[in-house]
Amino acid sequence: MLTTFSGVRPLFDDGKGNPSAVTRDYVFDIDDTGGAPLLNIFGGKITTFRELAERGLHKIAAYFPRMGEDWTENAPLPGGDIANADYETFRNDLKRDYPWMPRALRQHYGRLYGTRVDRIVGTATTLDGLGRHFGGTLYEAEVTYLLAHEWAQTAEDILWRRTKHRLHLSAEEQARFTKWFEDQREAA
Repeated sequence: MLTTFSGVRPLFDDGKGNPSAVTRDYVFDIDDTGGAPLLNIFGGKITTFRELAERGLHKIAAYFPRMGEDWTENAPLPGGDIANADYETFRNDLKRDYPWMPRALRQHYGRLYGTRVDRIVGTATTLDGLGRHFGGTLYEAEVTYLLAHEWAQTAEDILWRRTKHRLHLSAEEQARFTKWFEDQREAA
């Protein structure tokens, strides 16, 4: 299978005609014609997501008088509450806590899920405890976690959008996983 990926940066058309001069900042637009506000955000960069979110909330605060104060500036992202932001020590702790787990799997879980690794591993003490192995570093325990906590809906969500498993599974392994996934969803 041949695939491509393209990252697109949405820029706000300020009507000046020169795309290279368009602001790289974000622009807010509130539409409240139906009564409830619809906040549209144009532009922005992933590196400014916290500031953008807080400023966006400031824009709609008048519609929500009981809205609380800003709180995200120092709040870690889910799984990012690693002590002292010391990933090397965290990685060594994973090795100590899960000596039975192959290095590649510990690295996969640590990088994608951070301190949420224990939610995936649960009480497992062997690879068999992680459930069915689909190939690469994809085990049933991760699939269960993605369904329960990250709103994955389809095999494609798991293989293509929420992880990079599709890059490490053969076409046959991807097809087997997709069939298994669909069978599980139908049985539920």
